[in-house]
Amino acid sequence: MEIFIPGPEGQLEALYHEPWGLEEGEEPRALAVVCHPHPAHGGNMNSTVAFRTARGLQRAGVACVRFNFRGVGASEGEYHGDGGEEYDARAILDWLVERFPGVAQWAAGFSFGSRTVFGLALRDRSIERLVLVGFPARVYPLEGVDTLKIPCFFVWGDQDEFGTLTDLREQYPTLPEHFEFEQVEGGDHFFRPRTIEVETRVQDYAERALGLKSD
Repeated sequence: MEIFIPGPEGQLEALYHEPWGLEEGEEPRALAVVCHPHPAHGGNMNSTVAFRTARGLQRAGVACVRFNFRGVGASEGEYHGDGGEEYDARAILDWLVERFPGVAQWAAGFSFGSRTVFGLALRDRSIERLVLVGFPARVYPLEGVDTLKIPCFFVWGDQDEFGTLTDLREQYPTLPEHFEFEQVEGGDHFFRPRTIEVETRVQDYAERALGLKSD
């Protein structure tokens, strides 16, 4: 469903994903914002990987919204690049919380989007879980990743040119036990030609996190 959500710099263009697999009247199992790759390099909410991430969450019964950051598509405002997009993501979560108060808040993102929700979660304790796809560990400074107190699921293509688990471990040899890591064999940063694997892995992780299946 196409919608516009009020953001800090104007209206944000968005797509709402109704959760699947619920009984009539049942609330979503969680809420999630899904953030897209870098706006300055053509990233937008129609990114295949962002779509697959949202679809995986949706299949697990999570109500989620993927959206265009400020200045992208029909979203108002201008690209910020130094934290402003975190406030866009928070506005999306606020919209979801208004509709489903009391439901657990998650945040997900691909590439720049994963960096964005990571930054938001460092200062926003209402976020209970992160799904970080194509986390660009080789490109951006990620101080504090080893201090996150919430569960995080990282997934990369094992040929990701912007960073893999190896790069993250070189920076942070000791990572929290509540982090989970997976790599898609043969996938590059955009998971070509394995994008469907993103959806499958995110759904599997979400279902385990929600207690719908065992490890």
